[in-house]
Amino acid sequence: MANFTHFADSIPGRIIYMDGKPFRWLGGTNYLGIGEHPLFNEKLKKGIELFPQNWGSSRKNNIQFTVWDELENALAKKFKHEAAALCSSGFAAGQIALQFLLKQFPQAGYTLAPHSHPAITTFLHAPFDGSREAWIQAALSEQVKILGTDGIRTPIVELFDFEWTKNLLPYQYLLVDESHRIGVQDIQINSSATIIQTASLSKAYGIPAGIILGPKEQIEEIKKDPLWIGSSPPNLAFCYACLHAHEAYKEQKEKLDENVNFFQSQLAETSINWAKGHPSFCTDNEKTIQILVDHGFKMNQFSYPKWNDPAIGRASIHATLKKADLVELSQLLQE
Repeated sequence: MANFTHFADSIPGRIIYMDGKPFRWLGGTNYLGIGEHPLFNEKLKKGIELFPQNWGSSRKNNIQFTVWDELENALAKKFKHEAAALCSSGFAAGQIALQFLLKQFPQAGYTLAPHSHPAITTFLHAPFDGSREAWIQAALSEQVKILGTDGIRTPIVELFDFEWTKNLLPYQYLLVDESHRIGVQDIQINSSATIIQTASLSKAYGIPAGIILGPKEQIEEIKKDPLWIGSSPPNLAFCYACLHAHEAYKEQKEKLDENVNFFQSQLAETSINWAKGHPSFCTDNEKTIQILVDHGFKMNQFSYPKWNDPAIGRASIHATLKKADLVELSQLLQE
């Protein structure tokens, strides 16, 4: 199996250096490029001054910090949920929410959409082996108590239509991993079912944390669960920066939208896999990937989610890319 690993000395922004040579960076999931914004860095420095050491104790410790509650409230309000629970990562958020639901309803069925992220799977619950359409039909007809799905397929990019969730019943639960939509696209889902959405905040938001969003009653119960109580809370300094850099996120989101809309408007005949309005695109065409490398562009290549899956190339139109980059990139991707 080919080894695509490179060791970097710093997190890339627009440029990544490999063997001393600069490339325009298309990899990663740092969609907003928030680390490039001076306001975010200013607030992060302030956060480090206030919280210079990581606090690894339980959220039920007798020493508490308001920044966690303030960020939870801000994110719940932004994404139109009643409440939120911060976690150390998106994976932790998914697992904590899933294990909570499975313990709440031990006799209930749990059905997972095809290609769902491991964050919302267990060794007893594998993704549906079939098409997404067949999974939806089966879930609706069988009225399964708990359903799980990603908000968007990744790394192969595919937008999902959630209109079908209007047919779910009030006693059902829908668990959605929104790691690749949160902060990038609208994640609101309208349904009579109880909606719980989890996400990594290390992607668009650029902080080492995860979030569980849902109804107040369920979030309060999750915060009583030993899995949430016993897991480490997210880093305080980064939470402070996220909470106080609203204008930075807004500006970077506007840049991202402009870049994505322009880039996608330039695509005509192309073999890459892309979804309207989302920054990512994919290809398994080695010739295409090599053409990009030859012209100074570098994307990710890796096997996912299994270590021995065929490697694909995954790229993102980050907010840090310049218009000239996008013009050249779109021309190189035309068949």
